[in-house]
Amino acid sequence: MARALLLVGGATALVVLIESVGAGIIADMLRRIGWAFLAVSALYAAHVAVRAAALWRSLPVALISYVDVLRVRLSGEAVEVLTLSGPFIAEPMKGWLLTQRGVSAADAYGGVALEYLLYTVVSTWMAAAALAMLLARGVLPGALHAPVVAIVVATIAFTVAFFIAAVTGVGLIVPIVRRLGAIAGRDRADRAAVRLDPVERVLVSFMHNRPARLAEVFAIEAGGHALLAIEIWVVVRALGLHLALADPFVLEGSTKFIGIVFFFIPGQFGASEGVYALLFGAIGLPAAAGLTMALVRRIRALVVAGGALAVLAWTRGER
Repeated sequence: MARALLLVGGATALVVLIESVGAGIIADMLRRIGWAFLAVSALYAAHVAVRAAALWRSLPVALISYVDVLRVRLSGEAVEVLTLSGPFIAEPMKGWLLTQRGVSAADAYGGVALEYLLYTVVSTWMAAAALAMLLARGVLPGALHAPVVAIVVATIAFTVAFFIAAVTGVGLIVPIVRRLGAIAGRDRADRAAVRLDPVERVLVSFMHNRPARLAEVFAIEAGGHALLAIEIWVVVRALGLHLALADPFVLEGSTKFIGIVFFFIPGQFGASEGVYALLFGAIGLPAAAGLTMALVRRIRALVVAGGALAVLAWTRGER
């Protein structure tokens, strides 16, 4: 019930935002994007394929083919977009699908956790750099200064913890879970720690013992994020607007925190659009362009998710 109320509230906020900006203006901007929408969809599909490559390289060698991992990634994308559940259902489901293809549970869930961790690490680096740049430019509202500083500090702490685990080979998650037993209950914490321990051992072992592969996956994830920044450039140029070379990366980085801060809102409806409008306005672009960008991303995600389901159904039929 709470989730449904949050979804309704977010959708209401989105409608109010569109009305305040001007429904006619948004409709005109969506029309002006035209055929560029195909490029945006192709870029996002490439982003999904790149993340599938990152997941594939996060698994032990020769366990499974890239094509099978791509199918798993497409399934996860469809679930994440169509259920508005974010990673909470999609990521565990990827692990389960990998186990159905012969990967051990520890390797499957460890690989999924590693890929998501490295994706998140790169996201936080981009977010911290982009928000720090906006803060230095003095274009953010005063009320956002403290939250931005908090995000930057949290990113530094997160990065330090990551590198401690990678260098020492000692996991941090299981000890933290066990210490939470004083709050959540000792038995419950111990059961959670037992389930997490084999996954964390796979994850930490990969980071500690395979630095070259770790760097490779980092590079793949960075390439996936770059595709999303190019997506912003394509949409802004299709709208006939101009922006500096670094601005697509600043905008993409600045939006990375949306899923974390507003995780409790299904699909981040309303919150995502409001943040996009604010950030586009902060760098001198029309707020309507930011709202349009957010809507385009919702539509292309649905298109790619639908295409993923069609591809999966076709390949399953072929087999």
